[in-house]
Amino acid sequence: MSQQRTRSGLDSTRRKKDRSRSACSLGVLRDFPEDAGGDVQGRRRETTTRIRSSSGIGTMTIDAPPAYHSSLPHDAERFLEALLPDYELERRGIVTKSIASVVIFIFVLPTVLATITPSETRRQKCDECDADHEHGQNEQHEQQRGPKKRRGVRRDKKKSQKREERCSDAAKSDSDQQEAVDVSFKTSFITTLLCVTSIFFTVFLSANNLFAARTIFVAPILTSEECARIIDMAHRAAQRKADTILREREQYLLDSPQFMGEEDAKLAKYDSILEEPSGWTKDRHTSYPTTDLNVVTDPFTAEDRAWLAEKLNARLSVLMERTFGVFRGAVRANDIFVVRYEPGGQPNLRRHTDSSFISFNIILNDGFEGGGTRFHSRPDGTHIDVKPPAVGYGILSNANILHEGLATTNGTRYILVGFDDIDERDPFTGEDTSLSVFSSWLNFSWMQIRFKEGWQDGRLRSDSSDRLAWHHSHYAVSVFNVLHKFMTATIDISAKFRIMTLVSPNNAGSYIAAMDREAEKTKHLEATRSNGFASWFAGQQIDVDVFGNLNKIWDSRKGNEDKFRAEDL
Repeated sequence: MSQQRTRSGLDSTRRKKDRSRSACSLGVLRDFPEDAGGDVQGRRRETTTRIRSSSGIGTMTIDAPPAYHSSLPHDAERFLEALLPDYELERRGIVTKSIASVVIFIFVLPTVLATITPSETRRQKCDECDADHEHGQNEQHEQQRGPKKRRGVRRDKKKSQKREERCSDAAKSDSDQQEAVDVSFKTSFITTLLCVTSIFFTVFLSANNLFAARTIFVAPILTSEECARIIDMAHRAAQRKADTILREREQYLLDSPQFMGEEDAKLAKYDSILEEPSGWTKDRHTSYPTTDLNVVTDPFTAEDRAWLAEKLNARLSVLMERTFGVFRGAVRANDIFVVRYEPGGQPNLRRHTDSSFISFNIILNDGFEGGGTRFHSRPDGTHIDVKPPAVGYGILSNANILHEGLATTNGTRYILVGFDDIDERDPFTGEDTSLSVFSSWLNFSWMQIRFKEGWQDGRLRSDSSDRLAWHHSHYAVSVFNVLHKFMTATIDISAKFRIMTLVSPNNAGSYIAAMDREAEKTKHLEATRSNGFASWFAGQQIDVDVFGNLNKIWDSRKGNEDKFRAEDL
């Protein structure tokens, strides 16, 4: 017996090996390299196709673009001190629950609650009744022909009574059928409404919608040495800008001597830039001006931007993907700039919201007093003051959360600030960004910003011929405004207002090193958005409409369009 079992086991093993060989020769193999922890999230997938030919097996290796990652690389994920949702798992749950709602409310419940409709037998009786009625009329005509046809009159009367009873039942059956149809329509309407309501709350109340909507995330993004380098880059850019403005001012006075000593808008702008701190722009943001330098329109070098993009791709876009559940390649910075706060210049920034989906600011130095960011909760008037625990830490939040910059009372505080949009496709090239519908049209925070952009777009086009487009009409613009306000109020009431420090300062260095190691594995890929590379510079300073199409270019970009050339970004 034991020999037979051994022989059968060997046979089954050979059969399995044969099947695996044939599968390898005909199919596609996917290799998922694992690290020491066994985690395959964030790893590059290598697709190997083997084709059998007369000369043997040819092998072709194709690098597939990375898909959405629901967790950080294993070496970095283990440093997280806060529990973040697995967005991919959440979305599978939404799909499963939605399918269950359709099955229950559209198929099962109507069957259970359905009113019994007339049976096929009743319908046959109706047909028989009509036939008998016609037969009875024929018999009456035959009886009127003569005395020979009058036999069995009594028997015919009994048949006539039965026919009348069947006809009466048939008429009653028709009435019951009409009532059953009415009840069935009401049941279907109610169950359909319940199904839609169930799916809506399944989507809205999920972590996919509410977890990050009013959560302020704090995490390390840069090292202290990198922060010092950015400050130095900003000072050098400011000096180059001051030198350029001084030359332009002198040339302007030579070309237009009549303005010397008089009030002139262009001279006032030159003088504003040359005021201390010299070379820094003081009025670029009209509604909420800051003392800042933009990394594209101001004279940062191409090497500066390439170095900064490398750091942001390795750490910031990956962190946005993990905390907000958006594909990293869908991130497009609409403005990135270095800001300085100081008592003698601009010490603070009043309460406001940002025109983007995600805002971030990274503290670049210490040695000052005061500062920080205060976030306000609209429903109850409470606030949270956030001060990063160390240099290089960033604050990430939904840009629609009301916030303000607290006053710097002593010294100079430098921060790197960014306003980031989440695109379905690139507004310039039309390239698909692989953004999931769960991160866009099924995400209230994303729709909230899109409807705000649609409202602003239509409002600005009130005197334009483009007003003929339906989404620029007065009614559409009003609807966009109402939807924006409704979603803002709904999120403010439903989402939890809180702060999460993701990594402690003791683990910041190890966490950043782990993120950089993972980024090294994607350096061979082409830097496209579909491959998971965010757009940090090329797509800055624009407005899009409700569908994500290019709507308007900022004036600051129009005057510096040559700086947005691909070779400089």
